Amino acid sequence: MRTVVVSLIAEDRPGLVAELARTVAEQGGNWLEGQMGRLGGTFAGAVLVEIEDDRIDDLSAAVRDLPDVDVVEVTAATTATDAAEELDEVRLQVIGQDQPGIVRDVTAALAQHGLGIHDLCTSISDAPMSGERLFEAIAVVGVAKDVDLTELRTALDEVSTQLSLDVQIDDGDETSAWGEVPEQA
Repeated sequence: MRTVVVSLIAEDRPGLVAELARTVAEQGGNWLEGQMGRLGGTFAGAVLVEIEDDRIDDLSAAVRDLPDVDVVEVTAATTATDAAEELDEVRLQVIGQDQPGIVRDVTAALAQHGLGIHDLCTSISDAPMSGERLFEAIAVVGVAKDVDLTELRTALDEVSTQLSLDVQIDDGDETSAWGEVPEQA
């Protein structure tokens, strides 16, 4: 058995995920995990599938044959390393007036501290009072047990100040907004 990532882009329509799930099952695959959603009227998704080696090409062809599918990529999944399994996860939330560079600057600060993003979801909405565009990002970040989050907090505080953002981190022990000192017990 091999584990592969099936990623696709398609015209969004009702029943697309059901057809994808049926196709995976018909090709002898086992749907393990998936992330998918609608982006600008287009469906984008990635599914982790366990399947026999000799069925991978058939799965790829069957997904390509689904109606309205524009792009399909089937890639061998890498296995988790021991180091990756020893990571803690922290939740990061960023909110502020929409402007270019937010994702660039926040992810650069994470990368400079050797932190990888496990999950990232961003969105734009209208601010409740002003109606201006409000940007929000929620990320789950992998942090090695020996990493001191103080330096990361300082780096993100600088980004927060430069871009006028509210950046919060929840590391399981404490939740704090940048610029605020969490209460000590």
